[in-house]
Amino acid sequence: MTKLGEATSQAIINANIESINISEWLFTITSEEYAACSSGHQSAAQGQLPSGKRVSMNVENVAGYFMVQHYIETISEKHRVLTVSPNTTLWLDDVNYILLQITWELTVEKIDEDTSLLTCKVISETENEKFIEATHELTKDIDPQETPFQLHINEETPLFAKDIERKALAGVFMLEEV
Repeated sequence: MTKLGEATSQAIINANIESINISEWLFTITSEEYAACSSGHQSAAQGQLPSGKRVSMNVENVAGYFMVQHYIETISEKHRVLTVSPNTTLWLDDVNYILLQITWELTVEKIDEDTSLLTCKVISETENEKFIEATHELTKDIDPQETPFQLHINEETPLFAKDIERKALAGVFMLEEV
């Protein structure tokens, strides 16, 4: 696999870190909540593999490309979740598509007693060298902070943080620990 791109964004969560469970948030977000976190988000669903690992399936448009991801739980902790979608499909048009591997990591760190920091990091990789070359050619003159991939992460991260904050303040994650 060759790295196609990487994007990281951060946002403030106005909630005590102990009231947050990022893994539970990711694997319980509803389709409506996911769709509200970006203009490109269309839907989300959760499932479980026969091994017991949780999966988050997401449908979205990024940079005009329709994508379907199957994020498999790799590391699942209260303040860190790492998932890998080994078979993301990125549709170029109605017939042609590219297979990608997407790694999505969410972490939460304590800032103070009432504030936490969400970091969202996404890495995309593919074996399709032609697509990598074409993408790099299209984005070579664009500031890395202005690429469509980075702009998408910048849009969704603060909205993820607001959804996490709303649930943390409502005690949603504390109920799941009982």
